[in-house]
Amino acid sequence: MSTAPVVSGAELATVIQTYNEVTERLKQSHELLGQEVCRLREELQEKNRELERRERLAALGEMAAGVAHEIRNPLGAIGLYASLLGRDLQDRPNELEICRRIGAGVRNLEGIVGDILAFAGGAEPRRQVVRVAEILETVTTQTAPQARALEAVIEVDEKLTDLELFCDAGQLERALLNLVFNALDAVGAGGRVRVRAGEPRDGDRLFPIVVEDNGPGIEPAIAQRVFNPFFTTKDTGTGLGLAIVHRIVESNGGVITAGRAGLGGAAMTLRLPVHDREDKAEEPGGIE
Repeated sequence: MSTAPVVSGAELATVIQTYNEVTERLKQSHELLGQEVCRLREELQEKNRELERRERLAALGEMAAGVAHEIRNPLGAIGLYASLLGRDLQDRPNELEICRRIGAGVRNLEGIVGDILAFAGGAEPRRQVVRVAEILETVTTQTAPQARALEAVIEVDEKLTDLELFCDAGQLERALLNLVFNALDAVGAGGRVRVRAGEPRDGDRLFPIVVEDNGPGIEPAIAQRVFNPFFTTKDTGTGLGLAIVHRIVESNGGVITAGRAGLGGAAMTLRLPVHDREDKAEEPGGIE
């Protein structure tokens, strides 16, 4: 007759301790797995929302482009007839002033049509190696008259001097011009606008450029809506400026977000691809 092996108290304690340790590790692994599942679910929901948003914007862009093209032709005719009429009214100042106002209204409408077409435009970006310092020099030169008129200050971070991005230079210039002009409008007289380098994320090929100001800032309730087309808090404007910037950044493989600035006002953060050896400039007719 066989007898069962005798387990000492020390051995039993070791078995129980090992069991508890394994159970605790399994519990921790389960909790981590649950957190990762929640994170991935939230990320998937965010991607789905972004996809739906892009589909809505694409449909809106197609409709807006069709309307803009239909408006442009008769608008051009009105402008031409107003110009011809103005020549015949040189000796009638009151009627001439009315004609000039018609011409000014036509030009304003042409600007709106141009913004609509820019938002709806499907032109692919010509991505190449871009020195950000050169773009910012052009931006500060073009915004300097408004800054002087407001006695506002535009600061550019020296950390951006050697930065090279892989994007469309013309589109980047337009995006930054739009953001700096918006910031100047927000700060008003004696304000401050700063273009600085953000903090890149580890392993991320997108470099953040922040355009911030010390204006009134953006209300949290509308922070997610500022990039929607035709949304504006201004008394004038089409509400397409930031929508165009959003489209430019996305088409160049980046993202843009709105938030609160360290200066107290609004902060627009563009994250665009940095240049590396694998990037190749796009030339007409193909990629070299």
